[in-house]
Amino acid sequence: MTVETRIVFKDFLMFNLKNSLIRIIVFPIIALIFFGINYYNADNDNREFLESSSVWLLIFFVFIIIRTYFSVRKIFYSNQMIQENISYTFTNENIQSKGETFDSEFAWNTVYKVKEKKDWFLIYQTAQIMNIVPKKFFTKDQILEFRNIVKNNKVRSKLRND
Repeated sequence: MTVETRIVFKDFLMFNLKNSLIRIIVFPIIALIFFGINYYNADNDNREFLESSSVWLLIFFVFIIIRTYFSVRKIFYSNQMIQENISYTFTNENIQSKGETFDSEFAWNTVYKVKEKKDWFLIYQTAQIMNIVPKKFFTKDQILEFRNIVKNNKVRSKLRND
């Protein structure tokens, strides 16, 4: 089975935002809860401090969002391979990925794990290195076939049931 893909910046940005959403939001929410509890328990002298702290926390949150955007943008545009048309060929024995400037092949028994998200297949070669394959380029039959190939090769995986 062969799938032709191309990742655009918008897709890459959404992928990164969805996967970092917890990191981006959890700290500010915990801090806001802490400041909120302290605000209602504080006397009048401390309320001004807590109000200014809340403003700084909001500024910090906006800074994290802006920083994330520019970091993802830099990563995307500095790596030409991400932007290329990539052809993935999945067989029962291996995975071949072929771009405009590269050609690689690896066996299923070397795959660390496979995760299926709503819009992506993540094929981990190691715990930190993965191929991100957009599902929008798969037909429904190809998605089912891909899942079967992963299961038949007994790759550690988290696949969806839809």
